[in-house]
Formats: sequence, structure tokens, C-alpha cells
Amino acid sequence: MPRTQPINTRYRRIYEHLSGADLAVSEDDELSLEDLGLGGDSKQSRVDLVFGTYSPEGLERALRAYGLLQRVEERVGPLELRVQCDDPYRPRLVLWSRRFYAPVADVSLRKSIGAEVGLDDALATAPLLYVDSLLLQNPGRAFDWNRPPLPGQSHPGLALSGQILDLLLLMARRIGAEALALIPATFAAACVYERRFFFVDGAAQGRFLALKGAGQQRPRWLLAWAVELGCMRDARAQPVPFMPTPMLSPLSRRLIHHFDAREWDDALQINARQPLVLDEEALQQRFPWERMPPGPPPERVAELLGYDPLAPVAAH
Repeated sequence: MPRTQPINTRYRRIYEHLSGADLAVSEDDELSLEDLGLGGDSKQSRVDLVFGTYSPEGLERALRAYGLLQRVEERVGPLELRVQCDDPYRPRLVLWSRRFYAPVADVSLRKSIGAEVGLDDALATAPLLYVDSLLLQNPGRAFDWNRPPLPGQSHPGLALSGQILDLLLLMARRIGAEALALIPATFAAACVYERRFFFVDGAAQGRFLALKGAGQQRPRWLLAWAVELGCMRDARAQPVPFMPTPMLSPLSRRLIHHFDAREWDDALQINARQPLVLDEEALQQRFPWERMPPGPPPERVAELLGYDPLAPVAAH
């Protein structure tokens, strides 16, 4: 099984010290532990808590304990945590920038099971925390050629995706899920998630690795656009698109074993070996110059894209 980065050690220590009372605390100081569903003999959770565990105040307390809110505030200024949970088991969590009047982080979550992501047999009923959508952006920063836009981006990211995924993994563990699950919308998103996730299907993992390997000598953002624009070709010169399929970050031993299975690894190896090439002419024709930062690109990028600094802007 390929390796992924372990959860931050400091985060794991903080996780162990955060109690149920810390996470379920509300503004109503009159509530007892029994009212909170945290009494010694109580086995029922409060129906207004996110996943039966978190109050909005408890979520904010946890995010500050981990230091995440402070890191985001260093980038965008004051924040407001907005928790939308008409259904406590399908919450939407938004970090709202008071300075830029825009979301900085926006994540929609729900409980699911293994069958939804293609697991079968005993794993079909494995409880999962499913990420329906995840937006991370810095609305106060502009793109430049050191950090050009990726497909699907309206603003640069926060450079905090690893920390946020760690906290979502710890949330999954807290509520008894055996994995964090999602479907990456783009190849660029999959490149971010691969540090913590595997594709459920070994063949999909192999195809992803083949796409990555075909662009090893080029900037990752440029490869992401080549994939998005249909410029990757197989040995028969046919387009090779990125196909969004489920990914998992396993927490339980039995889900880890899914990715140790010979069948999964064989499918990975077969698909990872397919030779892919970048169709440079197609990339030049399709490249979205209107989405790019002003000014000339780096020299080796300009050469690959056929950039002519003397041509009118419209020509690019």
C-alpha cells in the first residue's frame, strides 16, 4: 500500500485532551451534564449537537485549541464560525471572513457507509464521515505566476489543507467513523488529497499515478490544466481524462487492509504503467490565458506554451 502522511502528532495530543463536555458546551450555562447527554449513565446524545457531539461553541473551542482559527486569522483577519445544521448529521461549517465578506473555508459533511463508495462484503456497512464539498480560499490574495490559479479556483488557497484534513480525520475518529471519504472534483484536488487518501478502486489509483508521472518534469499546476483541458494522451494518442471516483483515508485496521489486498495493488500496478504523454500543441491551443495572472510566465512555461510577449493580449 502506498504511504500517506500521518496525522499531526500535536493534533493527536490535543484531541486526547478535549473532553465531551468541551465539545458539547453551549451558551446556556444552566444545562447540566445530563441535559447535555454527558451524564455518567446517559447513553443518549443531544439532538441539536453536530453528529451528536459538537455544539457550535464546542467546535469553535476545538478549532482554537488546535490553533487553526488563529492561523487562518493571520491570513485573512477576523473570522466568524457559522454552523448550519438543520440536520445535525448533515452539517455545513463555514469560516466567514469579516474583512472580505466571503467564505474562507466551507465544508459540508454527512455520515455514510462503505457501500456508497464501492466497498462490499463486510466493509459495505463500515461507518464513514463523507465530505460532500470542501472549499478553502484566501479572498484577500491575488494569483501570481508563483502561484497561478488551478482549475476550479476563484482565489488562491490557504496553504492549510493538510491541517484541515487532519482535523476532519480526527472528527471522523471522534464520531466513530472508520474513514474519511470524498470524491475529488478535479485532478488538482486529487493531488492535494493524495497525502491523506487512496482511491477506493486500485485501477483509479493507478490511472492517477500515471497522469502524475507523465508530468514529472513540469509544474504541478500546469499538469493540472493539461489534464483538465484534455491534453493527456495514451499510446494510441487517445485523450486520457481524469475520472472523479471515491477516495478514502482509512482509520480502522480492516479498511487499511482493503488497500493492502493483492487485487487492489495489481490493478494499481497495471494502470500506473500505461505510458502517457502531454500533447503540447493541444495545450497551447486550449490554455486559458484569460484566467492567468498579468505579465509573462516563467521562461520554461512560456517556451512550453508558445508565449509571445509581442503578441496582442487577445492572442493569448
